[in-house]
Amino acid sequence: MQNKKQIENQFEIIGYTDNKFENQDILGEKEIRPKDIYLYSYDIILVTSYKYFDSIRLQLYKYGLDMARVKNLDILERECNEELKQVVCDIEEYERLNLNPSFSINLNDLKLMTSDKKMAAGVPAAHYFAQDIWGGAKIYRNNPIKHYDIGSRLDGFIAHLLVFREVNYIDIRPLPFKIPRLHFIQGDATNLEGFENNSIESLSSFHAIEHFGLGRYGDEVDPDAYLKVISNIQRVIKPGGHAYIGVPIGPKDKLVFNAHRIFAIRTILELFDEMKLQDIAVVKSTSAYAEKIVEEQYHLVEDYSCGLFEFIKNSKY
Repeated sequence: MQNKKQIENQFEIIGYTDNKFENQDILGEKEIRPKDIYLYSYDIILVTSYKYFDSIRLQLYKYGLDMARVKNLDILERECNEELKQVVCDIEEYERLNLNPSFSINLNDLKLMTSDKKMAAGVPAAHYFAQDIWGGAKIYRNNPIKHYDIGSRLDGFIAHLLVFREVNYIDIRPLPFKIPRLHFIQGDATNLEGFENNSIESLSSFHAIEHFGLGRYGDEVDPDAYLKVISNIQRVIKPGGHAYIGVPIGPKDKLVFNAHRIFAIRTILELFDEMKLQDIAVVKSTSAYAEKIVEEQYHLVEDYSCGLFEFIKNSKY
């Protein structure tokens, strides 16, 4: 309803649909049952909920509708004339000041960036930016002879590590590049086949464990995959060895299929039962730094924060 006027100004509306219409015997003007959409001729289906967009899209797919025609509210955005006007003024000013023909404006080589003038100096991706600094600093200080990583972001955390050390990188997907100081191992972390018990001194996995077994990255669908990964991480770490783990956390366990899982802090601590917690920090969704927390704060974390855990394997294992 917030966008109804703008929608009606931009589009000819054939009908409105909602799941609540399915059980109504009598429908109002232009009200359509979702399962009857296929009877109509249309250009787009506009889903007006960001929160439930993926759920609605999946429902429409099951009805056999064309997903290329399903759009969200982003389609309502139009370039601001005022911002474009400022760029035109910049073009005129540049042409007035420029004396170098090598860098003169060619109207066939324009890429007008209208939205950057009011942007901040940088917008770090909160989870990744903070976890990369937190984990990189710890591994730099501890300086293991060999370090292994499972599935962390190559152009983020792994790039940080490659600045100062070699990294043994494990991922189920192929890596079509040869990168100096990076030793790639294509493998399945749910079994870590080929790795002996108590054989690894230092291992990290940031924003990876929550994805295992959801099929998102071409892996097999397996609801227990995250349990297998954690079990094998503990199996291969040497007594006294370190594991650095980063996952989405919240007040309770939750699955957001097929994107990721969100873990309660106590769930992670219970699953890493062969290891001692050395350090724990949280990155809030609205911040860009890792903040240490204590046990009394575990239940207060915001949904979809980032939890950062440093574990040391107990000597008895």
